[in-house]
Amino acid sequence: MPNVATVIHRVLTDGFEVPAEAVRPQATLDSLDLDSLALAEFALALQERLGVKPPADVFAKSSTIAQLSASLEALLDSGTTTP
Repeated sequence: MPNVATVIHRVLTDGFEVPAEAVRPQATLDSLDLDSLALAEFALALQERLGVKPPADVFAKSSTIAQLSASLEALLDSGTTTP
């Protein structure tokens, strides 16, 4: 199973050019300056990398990196994968 926090960090820093120091557990998606389109692309990138489709509300601008990571880990642990 991939390390979810590492995948999130890499997708944000490599794909969305978010500074590495900004990707902290308590950082909200809003604080990372991701607009609606970027959030949708971020969700798709994580779905492709992790093989799970999280519910849209997981990507609320008020969600923290820690909350997102925990939600994705729970999906992976449950064995819920995308077809």
